[in-house]
Amino acid sequence: MSVEGWQIDAATRHFDAPVRRLVPRLGEWLVVLVLLTSFYVRSEQGTDQPTPYDMLMVVAVGLFFLFGLRFPRGLGWPAAFWGLIVIGYGVGAMGALYLDKVQPAMTVTIYLVGTFLFFASFVYADAERRLGLLFWAYTAAACVAAGLGVGGYFQLLPGSEMFLVFGRATGTFNDPNVFGPFLVAPVLFLAMKLSTAQHLRSLWMLLPLGLLTTGVLLSFSRGAWGSLLLSAAVFVVLTLATSRSSRQAFRLIGFATLMALLLTIVVGVALSNPKVSELFEERAALTQDYDIDPEHGRFESQSRAFSMVLYKPWGVGPAQWAIINNLDTHNVYLHVLVAGGFLSGLAFVAFVLTTIVRGWRAASVPGPQQGMLIVAYAALIGHFAEGVIIDIDNWRHLYLLLGMLWGAMLAAEGRKLVGAAMPAQLAGPAWH
Repeated sequence: MSVEGWQIDAATRHFDAPVRRLVPRLGEWLVVLVLLTSFYVRSEQGTDQPTPYDMLMVVAVGLFFLFGLRFPRGLGWPAAFWGLIVIGYGVGAMGALYLDKVQPAMTVTIYLVGTFLFFASFVYADAERRLGLLFWAYTAAACVAAGLGVGGYFQLLPGSEMFLVFGRATGTFNDPNVFGPFLVAPVLFLAMKLSTAQHLRSLWMLLPLGLLTTGVLLSFSRGAWGSLLLSAAVFVVLTLATSRSSRQAFRLIGFATLMALLLTIVVGVALSNPKVSELFEERAALTQDYDIDPEHGRFESQSRAFSMVLYKPWGVGPAQWAIINNLDTHNVYLHVLVAGGFLSGLAFVAFVLTTIVRGWRAASVPGPQQGMLIVAYAALIGHFAEGVIIDIDNWRHLYLLLGMLWGAMLAAEGRKLVGAAMPAQLAGPAWH
């Protein structure tokens, strides 16, 4: 027997119907609690200490699968791709120089992939309801992180320096280059909710939207800025392409124009502060000194990483290259490639391309969760692009977004198949 995607096995059959219905609801709120703690991911630099989010996540996953949450069949391909990535890491680790680093890195990878599969299964069971719960919880956590980052930047909080790194807002993250991208999807989500709002009371969302946008700006992360702009462009294009009326399209265009104006005002006000203006001018350059240094620059490091892959096509193992090279790749595709060789690298690229192609198709399927699916897809496109200049494979929220997209995508594909089958069924049997 299944209840909204839960497989009720022999261990729970003795419960009566109300209890069986209550269990999934309690589970949903446990997941909301997990997401609410996602604003805090700070740990000692260079360590893999679990955060409250990680510990609660393990509990939630364990309880869900104990009570019978099922993997949808459509997760077979992404699970296979990630399985190949992990196998590639294992093969590369056979020749690793720093064996003590392998086990923690493999554990983190397997854990993060497990969260992706969990979120996908969780969303698939009840896409509209659960996507909404996840996005609101994620947005609330992002607002807390952004509030601490912005408040710390303008010295509005006690111990404000705790929320800054090198003068850049970082909130409760170790790195402003992770803090900024963490806020991108909630910005798009609130923009989507505002663009479809029917009542003036919904304008309260402008406040958290302004806070989140300011947080992205004050992270002074070029990747986060680019990710937000690209994601916003994909969101607008897809929403226009899937709009079902000219009124909806004109409304979105009007809202996008208004948001661009508000963003210009926010940036203008922020740049009126000399401290912000100076750092913005420095960070807005396309390249920094550490990008083009002929010996220790980012681009030279990436060239060395690719040369290493040609020399060791099976990879050097996870968490090795940064030590060997004294600098990481700052490119997630090269990062996976040099760690697990061509097996991991090609599997990762195949997973990304599959996600992009199938996500684009699923975005065109009408349904109550279509807007949120487009938000998750657009945010991921920004992250995939940002992966060219930074390693994103250990970002917890990346796997949340992947799970949200794949769960909604599989639900949309299933609904499309059902819709295609209905006319044939209504037409009755074919007589010859």
